[in-house]
Amino acid sequence: MHRPPSATRTAISPAAVLATTMANLSVHDRIALAFHVFMLGRVMVAPQSADADIAFRFGLGLLLVSVVSVLLARGEVLRPGKTRSLVYRVGIFFPVVLSYFQLRYLLPALQPVLVDGTLRELDEALLGITPALWFNRFNTPVVVEWVAFFYYSYFYLMAAMLLPALFLDRGQRLRELMVGAVCVATIGHVGYTLVPGVGPHAAMEFPEPIHGGFFWQQVLLTVESAGAQMDIFPSLHTAYPTLYALHAFGWRHTRPFRWAWPIVAFFALNMIVATMFLRWHWFVDVLAGLALAIFARTFAVYVARREAWRDESHERQPVWEPLMEKRAERS
Repeated sequence: MHRPPSATRTAISPAAVLATTMANLSVHDRIALAFHVFMLGRVMVAPQSADADIAFRFGLGLLLVSVVSVLLARGEVLRPGKTRSLVYRVGIFFPVVLSYFQLRYLLPALQPVLVDGTLRELDEALLGITPALWFNRFNTPVVVEWVAFFYYSYFYLMAAMLLPALFLDRGQRLRELMVGAVCVATIGHVGYTLVPGVGPHAAMEFPEPIHGGFFWQQVLLTVESAGAQMDIFPSLHTAYPTLYALHAFGWRHTRPFRWAWPIVAFFALNMIVATMFLRWHWFVDVLAGLALAIFARTFAVYVARREAWRDESHERQPVWEPLMEKRAERS
């Protein structure tokens, strides 16, 4: 049970820590912990290989960091204050983000049967042609650089939307964004293990290569050095920006989103086009990404409203304890 800051602290037994942790767990905690357990379970049933060994150690490390952070914060081993708030934020947020790099080893360790043929057939059934091939008519250096810039800016949009909120925001807006983001990440990463594919660029032939310049080369370098290679369904280059656009629009009555939401939406639209133009994704990957973003946003609003009472209650620990001093209310 959540203790007021002034409560006298005595030695806490492991059983008491566990009981307090379970009482204080939020929906966000349950999703993140269940995800790490699932990913560790996936690699444990994979055939023995060097990739499987690396993925197992990676996944075990992420799970342990999350569990220890939750026990320290939700179990109230740490006193209320900035340290506990920071430990929780870092320990629950970053392992989910870093799980993407585990996929680089986990996905090949699963020795999957690629389903690109089926995904292409779905594209052709819906549109008559897969967009990656249709966009080839616009394959000029100027257009390629435009879409490549937005594809590459995905990483900066991620940082701009999540990191300031994680460390500076509070209340309903923070709860909505973080639950939505953890849903996109966890469902998306699980989806990669269930629907493996490499995308149009590797699964089909094109009349000519992409004619790009600086930003196209930056995209190629990033994908080759850090990409998970079989991470196409659903398209998280679609899901995350769409979630951020929906979140920004939903909070357009507050700063900075009253002026930033059209910018976020514009970037999201261009990123969605870029995923297909640059031949990384099938159209059905994008449809799945859009569906995931809409679900994540709807679920996040519902969960955030259900858990709002925790911030005013002394019966359970708030979902996100303040890291910074309370600022003036936004107009």
